[in-house]
Amino acid sequence: MLKFTCSILLAIILPIRLFAYPNVGDFEGKIKVLKEGAYDTLWVEIIVKGGLARVDEYSKQKTLLRSYIVNLTSGSIFILSISNRMYTQVKSNSSQVASNVEVVKSENHMEINGVKCYQWRVKDKNSFTETTYWVAPLQYGFTDKLFRLLANTGSVLEEMAKIPYTNGVWPLMVVDRTKFRKIRSTTRVVEVKPMRIAENVFEIPKGFSELIAG
Repeated sequence: MLKFTCSILLAIILPIRLFAYPNVGDFEGKIKVLKEGAYDTLWVEIIVKGGLARVDEYSKQKTLLRSYIVNLTSGSIFILSISNRMYTQVKSNSSQVASNVEVVKSENHMEINGVKCYQWRVKDKNSFTETTYWVAPLQYGFTDKLFRLLANTGSVLEEMAKIPYTNGVWPLMVVDRTKFRKIRSTTRVVEVKPMRIAENVFEIPKGFSELIAG
């Protein structure tokens, strides 16, 4: 019954697109993510090369809103405001990420883009909310560091930092629910594209001014 229910859910919210995931730790390329909430839809493009990552957040109309430039080695994060042509450096605070949660791993599974994913339910004991992760055994070396650094920075990908990650596991879909079990948002990977990335993608664009907090 669960398998049938999952199939119906997948058919409704996830257009099936079959593609091969490169199961390597040193992934270089682009990953597209779609986040759908009750009142808004956002697109996210994660660009990765070596120890560098850039997260571009777009509106439903594909207008670039802001970007995060992250050094996965040093932990530095710069946020770019595209409309204001400004940037600022922020500090990540992941000290309380997944500090008071209960993780329930089950054998429930479904296929997402041709990949078998297992259900992990993460219950936040402080807010009484629950997040469901559909995880796959994919070894992306950058994901754990990136999501931890983005925690509490206001990024669209913050929900992905609530799960205690283990090596070789990556969520392809995240369903966030309120304490009344109502779906608050759904975040899912829609495309993984290995490709060569130019170094200047991770540079602050010329003409952007630094915003210094007073």
